[in-house]
Amino acid sequence: AGPAKAPQVKPAALNGAKSDREMKPQNALQQPAAHATRPLYMDGTYVFHCEASVELLQLKEEDPSILLVELEQTIFHPQGGGQPSDTGILKADGLPDLTVTFVCKDKAKEGVIRHECKGSTDELQKWLRRSQASALQVRCLVDELQRRRNARLHSAGHLLDVAIYELGFRWQAGKGYHFEEGPYVEYIPTKEGRQLDVKDAKAKDAAITEISQKMKELIAKNVPTEVGFVDGMRTVKMEGVSCGCGGTHVEGSGEIGEVSIKKIQAKQGNIRVSY
Repeated sequence: AGPAKAPQVKPAALNGAKSDREMKPQNALQQPAAHATRPLYMDGTYVFHCEASVELLQLKEEDPSILLVELEQTIFHPQGGGQPSDTGILKADGLPDLTVTFVCKDKAKEGVIRHECKGSTDELQKWLRRSQASALQVRCLVDELQRRRNARLHSAGHLLDVAIYELGFRWQAGKGYHFEEGPYVEYIPTKEGRQLDVKDAKAKDAAITEISQKMKELIAKNVPTEVGFVDGMRTVKMEGVSCGCGGTHVEGSGEIGEVSIKKIQAKQGNIRVSY
């Protein structure tokens, strides 16, 4: 069986033209990526399982209780770009299930996605013996609730870009942290547009109230998410604000739910907005 059929975030027809509404975060996917592991998670947030061939199985040198698995394609989103790793399960006929606890891009092999899997010593040895004896096919199952939560948190960060733009600020998105524990977007202030004195407590409180209200309006509007590519860079656009991004996202802002703007603070010359 192939991947489950599910709603997709629709690609947008984009051209290479620059726009003053284009965000350029430092962690954006800036160059075409020659993926050795096909990243199926980029094709659809709401696809939660797939079949894959195993390319490599080995115990982690620093921790032999972890089995490292490399696949020719994967539905698991690796940690990166401000988004946490997917987790889930790997299944194979005649073998015990493996728990996928962490997924990341291999620093030594460009384009390779590595899955860190847990199991008993006996279970890991069974997987190793099978892989040495014959080609191994697996079924990848992503934790659906976690995937949906990660997508909501990540999309909330992009919607924050929209809210800030529509309120007249022309800050440039610099860094995003879209984890459940303390998510934020850090912006690089510019001399253009509306200004905010982050040392002025009353001005910050007023901005928090305005941003919170604007987020509420944008969520109620159910702004669609558009995914496209510009010069090989994957982009995510909401309400005309485009940002380079390789993460998973909701189809529309109405899926995000209520967002609370918690604080605005100065961080090494930048402006951090926590939500």
